Amino acid sequence: MKKHPYRIAAAIAAAVVLAAGCGKKTGTEATEPTTAAQAESSVTETTKAAEPTEPVDSSEEQLGETAYYMLQGTVKEVAEDGLSFELAADDGETYKLKLSDIRDVETDIEKDKQIAIACVTETGDHKDAVMVVALPEQEEWSFEEVSGETTANAMSTFTLKTEGGQELSFMKDNCPIEEGALNRDSGDQVRVTYISALNSNFPIMVEAL
Repeated sequence: MKKHPYRIAAAIAAAVVLAAGCGKKTGTEATEPTTAAQAESSVTETTKAAEPTEPVDSSEEQLGETAYYMLQGTVKEVAEDGLSFELAADDGETYKLKLSDIRDVETDIEKDKQIAIACVTETGDHKDAVMVVALPEQEEWSFEEVSGETTANAMSTFTLKTEGGQELSFMKDNCPIEEGALNRDSGDQVRVTYISALNSNFPIMVEAL
């Protein structure tokens, strides 16, 4: 298993907490809420390298490659029908989001609750980002990458035996899955980029090898 290097850009994930006990910023309310697609900011980027690489300098751009980042903040308002909400993000922006924009919601969306949304863009452009999973906020996030062979593949979970012999289980509800990956009940060779929360592993991207 290896940790996937990534950086937190000033406009999208500026307030990732790096040590226990640090307070969360609730963000600054913008005059007009914007959508995630309209946010004019850079994103945390990670390359799809097969081998470990050195951490990327925060001033270095790598647009054009797969990028992963966490959109973090505090729920400011929830619509009466519960189908949309405003997120006062740690980057100082306020985003108006629909629950249908997020593929998997693993936390209650309630006013004043801190959440984090794992996002991925395959083009390196934040405007093409997919919001994969919404989770309760935690003090530290890291994207990890592992490769191996599937030993089980069910409707919402799958199990992978890594190249190092470790067996890991993953939740896969609506996560991006590359064509050709997870086609069989077992025996698929895949690479998984994921984050851990709620005592589970949530894939952000599953790719065929």
